[in-house]
Amino acid sequence: MPITNTSPENILKYLHAAGTGTKEAMKNSTSPRGILEWLVNFFTCGGVRRSNERCFQEVVEKLTSALSHVNKDAFYRGTKIFMEDINGCTTCLSCVTVPEYENKAPMVTIEVSKDGKTIASEVDGDTFWNVCQMLKLIRKYNIQQEDSLLTEEGKLNLRGVYLAYKDLRNENFENIDASSTDFYGSNLSGVNFSGANLHGATMAYTSLVSANMANTDMSGANLTNADMTNANIFCADLTDAVLCNAKLTGVNLKDAKAVSGNRLPEAGLSDVQHRLDTQDNTNETPPSLLPISDWL
Repeated sequence: MPITNTSPENILKYLHAAGTGTKEAMKNSTSPRGILEWLVNFFTCGGVRRSNERCFQEVVEKLTSALSHVNKDAFYRGTKIFMEDINGCTTCLSCVTVPEYENKAPMVTIEVSKDGKTIASEVDGDTFWNVCQMLKLIRKYNIQQEDSLLTEEGKLNLRGVYLAYKDLRNENFENIDASSTDFYGSNLSGVNFSGANLHGATMAYTSLVSANMANTDMSGANLTNADMTNANIFCADLTDAVLCNAKLTGVNLKDAKAVSGNRLPEAGLSDVQHRLDTQDNTNETPPSLLPISDWL
């Protein structure tokens, strides 16, 4: 069975991130129970309250190193992650799916051992891996995220992040919260945005070729000059989205929502598979320069 090891140097001072600065606080935060409680909190909430941002970032860096060579499937099949010598303790992260409970959410066991004694606790597997995924994204794309790694709804927190001019091709952004995020000019071809919150996002001049945006909230998003050729926008919410000069050739717009506030001047709509739902209760008529009959 594969094992991933990491030996963080002086990690006890990093785990002091949420402490008060006293020797007693340091001792408590780096005891086996203190380490366990910190990790449970981190993998449950996606972050900890901290007074020292630099120290918190050091913790994130060490945890990310330990997770960098493990994928979700391998971990759920039994691959263990070991973190050695955390103030003399060994920490083991593991997940074993029992056949009779395959339909239930997996649980991750966190074990902290020292001097032959082990204490353990469990956290929700889906939440655990969402935190892991967020850590990987932060490192891969040098994302500056000052808030908690997860939102209140448990989504990956990319709210308001600057991701302009990035090569994000084929990335998995399923169920992320990227509301008000700046993707201006980025290559988002083949990205999985299924179920994502992109409300108010800036996506002008992006390439969204063959992107999966099914059930995505794009209300109020700016998609000016975006190339959405062959994108799947099934059941997406395009309310008040700006699609000026967007290229929508071959897109799947089945059950997509777009009320009267939405405008599509000069958008390329050839070979569109389904019609936008443009009904609303305002009785507002689109501008004469682009009658509804000319949209599709």
